[in-house]
Amino acid sequence: MAKIDYIVPTWNSGATLLLTLRSIKKYGNPNQIIIVDRYSKDETIRIANEFECEIVMSDKPLGAARRMGAEISMTDLIGFVDSDVELTPEWVEIIRCILGNIYEDAGVVSAHYNDNYVANITSTVALNGGNGAFGCCITYRKLILECEDLDNYSSAEDGIYAKYLAKNGLKWYLLPVVVLHHQNFTDISYYSRWRWLGAGLRMKDGFSLLNIKRIMGGAIFGIRISNLNISYWKNFRIRCNYFLGYMRYKKYYEINRD
Repeated sequence: MAKIDYIVPTWNSGATLLLTLRSIKKYGNPNQIIIVDRYSKDETIRIANEFECEIVMSDKPLGAARRMGAEISMTDLIGFVDSDVELTPEWVEIIRCILGNIYEDAGVVSAHYNDNYVANITSTVALNGGNGAFGCCITYRKLILECEDLDNYSSAEDGIYAKYLAKNGLKWYLLPVVVLHHQNFTDISYYSRWRWLGAGLRMKDGFSLLNIKRIMGGAIFGIRISNLNISYWKNFRIRCNYFLGYMRYKKYYEINRD
């Protein structure tokens, strides 16, 4: 089985990075692990050194950090695993699928998180212009380097990449493979992440009355965001936080990890 370079963007990620790196070593078949760090002040760099990671420092947006990691990678296929994600044994299916060219039009093959951000899937989904999570996927180094628009985004960069793939006749394949998302180990709240996602939508699409109607109409009429199996009031609260991020995007576009 061919080895893969993995890129892990970090920013004061010491609470979860050990789990991430152990899982990549155990399940990812890595050639090397590249850390693109945003000048962390905690244990992040020490942990990365313990695993003999290649470390690059950058204070650029998240999308630029991903491309920076791709620039110094040495494999045609590259994996992106966020610093609060833990791979599981089922990750081998992601590797097998993209190495075996199971889907000839695949630009990305990804797993999904075990949390309340998207509904769990039970079969493979082919997204044409849509996206799964950038933080648990394998894609092609060449495509990441070509997608220069990524440099401008710290949220919704996965959506930008998905649109780029669609323009080139490629799809984002989301497999029924679950990875562990340890967001609860950090100081970042669940609803802060929804504000961050709302800010990303605003940065990606600009201001749109149609988006406002969709967000708040979904809150009022109980249309569950991301098809989540949640109560009316939890959905309402999520959508209100998403709307807050959308409206005050300059404040919530970066999740402060200092």
